[in-house]
Amino acid sequence: MTPDISEFTYGFALTNELVGWMALSAVPIFPSLIEEGKATGGYDVKLDAPGVPLYLQFKRSHVMTRRSANEIKNLGLSLNVPFHRFAITERKRSLQHTALVTLDNGTNQVFYVAPRFHTLAGINAAWSSQKVAQRSIFISPASIGVIADDFRHTVSFDDTSAYFCSEPQKIEPVGIESLRARLTEKLQSDARPVRDKLTEWLAQNRAAATRAREIQSDLEAKLYADTAIEGLSDLQQSIALRPPSPAGIRRIEDRVPTMPVRAPKELTPEHEILRVLSDEAQSQFNAQLIVVQSA
Repeated sequence: MTPDISEFTYGFALTNELVGWMALSAVPIFPSLIEEGKATGGYDVKLDAPGVPLYLQFKRSHVMTRRSANEIKNLGLSLNVPFHRFAITERKRSLQHTALVTLDNGTNQVFYVAPRFHTLAGINAAWSSQKVAQRSIFISPASIGVIADDFRHTVSFDDTSAYFCSEPQKIEPVGIESLRARLTEKLQSDARPVRDKLTEWLAQNRAAATRAREIQSDLEAKLYADTAIEGLSDLQQSIALRPPSPAGIRRIEDRVPTMPVRAPKELTPEHEILRVLSDEAQSQFNAQLIVVQSA
């Protein structure tokens, strides 16, 4: 059943709830805030206090109400109906999942997050009772691993179990209390202030994005090599199996006209890095960056 709520609506509700996280403070980093408010760019990050980067990719959940669903009928999974599922972006469409796996390196906290509800009534009930996070599932991309094929894959889950499909693999979701405990431990284990970590965070994220592109390139090269092209000479096959030239792609992109944009507001070096981190979290990983600190 198609969900009634958008990823934006769910993400807003969840992020708003996480901001006042009892003993923790979760500060979402939105690039637009850089243009508004305070001279420091509108951010509430405490630069002289410890902090942990949390990256969330918001997903919509589709509900399955019948035991004829593929997960139960064909895969034989022990899921109770109704259960939910969300889709992983296919590798052939985007390197998004691969990038999240490489970003999920132990320093960063990285999760797919999806609701255990799919209707407007469901999100309104969770919102009014402040249980949006409690009624969400957090899945580490690293627990799934790199996906080598081009098929459609999903994460399917009920109140007690979660599976990566189509070849079923049981995965362990992280509950909200476990996530809070994990973030608290990270804060206590590294007392360096945020300002001393920013360049390290940025370097790690760019290395993760570069590594994801390398993995993607290797996988595509293997798929090219494994493709049988019958009826061609050896020379024709070598040409057909050759990946497209990056230089050729760049030449095409260079011909696309650019739109004029407003010059960004002048920032302190630290807030400039925060802005870049947030921009690249969206562009490279399709994720929302949240800096978690002690309240």
